Amino acid sequence: MTEFTHESYLKLLADIQSMGRKFVGFDTVTPEDDNYVILRHDVDFSLPKAVEIAKLDSQAGVSSTFFILLTAPYYNPLSYDGVNCIHEIAAMGHKIGLHYDASGYEDLTEQQRLNRVRMRADMLQDAIGMPITMIAQHKPGKSTVKQVFPDFIDAYSPRFFKDIAYMSDSRRLFLTNDLLGFFRDNSRAQLLLHPLWWNNVNMTRAEILADMLKRSNDYISGHLQSELDTMDAHLAKLGLL
Repeated sequence: MTEFTHESYLKLLADIQSMGRKFVGFDTVTPEDDNYVILRHDVDFSLPKAVEIAKLDSQAGVSSTFFILLTAPYYNPLSYDGVNCIHEIAAMGHKIGLHYDASGYEDLTEQQRLNRVRMRADMLQDAIGMPITMIAQHKPGKSTVKQVFPDFIDAYSPRFFKDIAYMSDSRRLFLTNDLLGFFRDNSRAQLLLHPLWWNNVNMTRAEILADMLKRSNDYISGHLQSELDTMDAHLAKLGLL
């Protein structure tokens, strides 16, 4: 069973590289290429956690693609801090794409869906000052929307999802008892790893989510206290406190 630690994460990347597999991007691989892995990260919960994984990828000499969820209920990629995190990831040489949630798309026409994805890609692009050409759907297994958007490089298009092998750590588990055997058996693959699950020490899903809740509460409390201090200082200067 895989331990979801930073140490085991780096070992996994090293083991894949030792098989002669090179890490490539959605935007650089060609249909003729072989012996490669496309490493992808869906950022569902936390941009600081994404920065952690970006550093590990860079440490391993690996370039990956981070898909940012514009409508995430847990973080704001358009905030000052959020944009800085994304810039930090990109500065390490990693690519940025849009992670879109198709909830509410069910009653839209195909053109309306494309317009909505374009709009969100444009918003992210404008916020971070980088072109957004790659997309990946959020929780596609739970959605009835299975549309491929030809305007973008789509991580779930047949080229990347059916024509090559696919492996994910969704729900903090791999659906195989031999992860390295998967890569030995498949010379072309897409690997999805969620930053949330990988930590300095092995943790259960419940422990990870509790830790994320604490981090979020600490972050919000710190910002609220800063706002209060600023207001109090201004009122004191005016003699109103």
